[in-house]
Amino acid sequence: VSEDSGTAAYGENAERLIVTAQLLREGRAPVAILSGGRTDPRDRVIEAHALRDQLVALGIDPSRLLVEDRSRNTRENAVETLGLAERRGLGKLLVVTSAFHVERARDCFRAAGRDVEMLPVDFRSFDPTKRVPHLLPRARHLADASSAIRELAGRLVYRLVGYGRG
Repeated sequence: VSEDSGTAAYGENAERLIVTAQLLREGRAPVAILSGGRTDPRDRVIEAHALRDQLVALGIDPSRLLVEDRSRNTRENAVETLGLAERRGLGKLLVVTSAFHVERARDCFRAAGRDVEMLPVDFRSFDPTKRVPHLLPRARHLADASSAIRELAGRLVYRLVGYGRG
């Protein structure tokens, strides 16, 4: 949900939401844990609440949506999600996340004490042989590089502070 307009703003990560809805609709998942709080105390939007609202708007029964709204980062997503899953007596867990983020998310769940299945979505790759080369750089490539650097830095920091593999 956009902070400015208050309307649904799916952005580049919409595939996580769509795949979760499909898993629920097809009965391949009995419930979904929606994880994410405020990354900044000034945020009006709580990520897990926005995800719940969007899934309900897509026709998912709210009773099948468990909300974890305290976490602020991937490590806290893992810790809080596992706590909620344990309190609810949930067995096998499948984490739906962006493909570029799978390694760090898996490491966080392992460090929190549990192996989980991962379902990578939102692949951000392409076949360069099917693209016409451009003489000028594209702004999109700068954004992709920024995302990649952020994820690699996150992996390094998480490993250094003990949130993931050593």
